[in-house]
Amino acid sequence: MESNQTEQQKAEVRISKALSVGENAAIASRKEVVKKGLDKLGIPCDVDKVPNIAVLASGGGSRAMIALYGTLVELKKYNLLDSVMYLGAVSGSTWCLSALYKDNDWAEKIEILEKQHCANIVHGQWEVKKATEAVLEATEDNCYSLTDFWSYFLVHKLLNQLDQTELSAHGESCENGRNPYPIYAAVDKESYLKHHEGTWFEFTPHEIGIPGLGAYIDTRHFGSVFENGQLVEKRKEKNICYLQGLWGSAVGSEEELLNNVTGALQNFLKRDRSEDSSLTDLEQEDQKFKSLLGGYQSVLDLKLSESLDGKGADEQFDHLESILEDSSQNSELVRQIRQTWSSADAETRKENYMRLCQAIDTYFGDFPDHTQQVFRTLLRKTFSCLLNWTWGTTHNFLYRCPGVEFPELTSKPIVSLIDAGLTINAGYPSVLFPERQVKLIISFDYSAGDPFLTIKNTVEYCKAYGIPFPRIDERDLQDTDNPSDCYIFRGENAPTVIHCPLFNNVNCPGKIAEYREQFSTFKMNYSEEEIDKLLTAAKTNVANIQQKILKEIERIVGSHSHEA
Repeated sequence: MESNQTEQQKAEVRISKALSVGENAAIASRKEVVKKGLDKLGIPCDVDKVPNIAVLASGGGSRAMIALYGTLVELKKYNLLDSVMYLGAVSGSTWCLSALYKDNDWAEKIEILEKQHCANIVHGQWEVKKATEAVLEATEDNCYSLTDFWSYFLVHKLLNQLDQTELSAHGESCENGRNPYPIYAAVDKESYLKHHEGTWFEFTPHEIGIPGLGAYIDTRHFGSVFENGQLVEKRKEKNICYLQGLWGSAVGSEEELLNNVTGALQNFLKRDRSEDSSLTDLEQEDQKFKSLLGGYQSVLDLKLSESLDGKGADEQFDHLESILEDSSQNSELVRQIRQTWSSADAETRKENYMRLCQAIDTYFGDFPDHTQQVFRTLLRKTFSCLLNWTWGTTHNFLYRCPGVEFPELTSKPIVSLIDAGLTINAGYPSVLFPERQVKLIISFDYSAGDPFLTIKNTVEYCKAYGIPFPRIDERDLQDTDNPSDCYIFRGENAPTVIHCPLFNNVNCPGKIAEYREQFSTFKMNYSEEEIDKLLTAAKTNVANIQQKILKEIERIVGSHSHEA
């Protein structure tokens, strides 16, 4: 009876500011390991007085992912990793962290895993057939978005791995106490610019929820349908590859994202289809289907021609007219759009893309073959998402949820979640959650541009919500182009923050701009030499500041013991 009740509770939205049962159990186990870790550092501490230390890894695309491997290896080398209770990641750094937690003993063998994972980035092969199958399955969901396409065709290709494990399965890696407790994040697409209590979503192996509102669901039920606080339709749990795309969906400007997504879609439409026998068979069987692909390809090329000042647009209009020549109505539509193309504004062009896609879709109609019909649905849905810039749509577990007075969310059956780095490029909102009682935050900043922007944004966030945070002297944040390797911010009744920019005047003196340019956020491919260079920078940073980290841990343990 008790287990049934527990399952029933897991099928409900949990309204509480308390930590989940799973997280509490994991933290209790981890305290034993942290105590031993502190002993190894020469800092004796009773288990009940062990302070919670969090390491935050910022976003920054593949740069952040690779640098985090180096950071973790070096923290282990100096016996600092075992003192860490929480590991928080956003954006690109989630790609590293989520890959590690498949292994129950990853913290023990991080050096081996770093070599394996980094070698896979260079030498691994992404599987087109698997990506296609995953995206086709995703199109069956009414919440299909660009995140699905981005995850399976771009993140998968970038990592050379389509990780089909589930976040809930990572619970064992935390509950054994051998590894820090992981926290990932995303933000609500509709509110991330203004930021309110319902903006920040956090993901752990046990629960996914909104700490600002104290509302959570079992991780296994993310993407399932909830109403009135109850699970009403269980859906298949999202896999890690999808979540990696969700968490890391803004690793560049919108223009760069658009170019990469459209480029991948373009390759999908006209690549060597010998890699995908199912699509080859379709084309051989049916010229009509091939013409459909060609029509969508022309609309996509037309959109891409915008960035080339319209060069090539005439060629695409010619192709569309030839495809639709048997339909006087559709041919006339193409001619009308063509005549006003050069003077049309962005909104009009967007409407015209949709009209052209609709015309193509209507002209070719349904396909008798099921597989053809599925591919047609994929094209139609992906183009619609592309033109409407639809990302991260998922069923909203707070829809009509009693006990949550927040109509901005409770009134919507669907929400859109995107990369948390767009608002605060580190997981501060999660580790500053009062119930986690974090005393020391070690923040490794792998972001591009201003290495203090995350700190500045966090200060504003804490002011807005009355969250204790150290007082920051603006004079410490002036040298954005030549930062030091370590900044320590202390405050009363607030956690101490150690802020560590990746590229600084200690580990790459005089070459900060060069490193930033070489390792840009949207750099998609890395050679072995580039990975080694980036790992060296990250490891050197930890080696240079490890004594400062140790002293702060000593200070925190001393003050924490005194408080207790």
